[in-house]
Amino acid sequence: MTTILKEIVGELSGLSAEKQQVAASVIHALWVEEQAVDGIHPDWEAELDRRNAQIESGEVELVSESSMDAFE
Repeated sequence: MTTILKEIVGELSGLSAEKQQVAASVIHALWVEEQAVDGIHPDWEAELDRRNAQIESGEVELVSESSMDAFE
């Protein structure tokens, strides 16, 4: 454990159990965010790129939100 982490753990140990839980949740969320390279699975990234290319080339035409009422 690094010195900084030891200091953080020492500081957190002085908090109430409830505040420790909140701090742990925040630390976990930050760690998860740091571990996520860009948050999109490579397969989905490729699919999004493919669909965007279809839209940009005119192969696929987007519909307006108001026209979606016809599908209800």
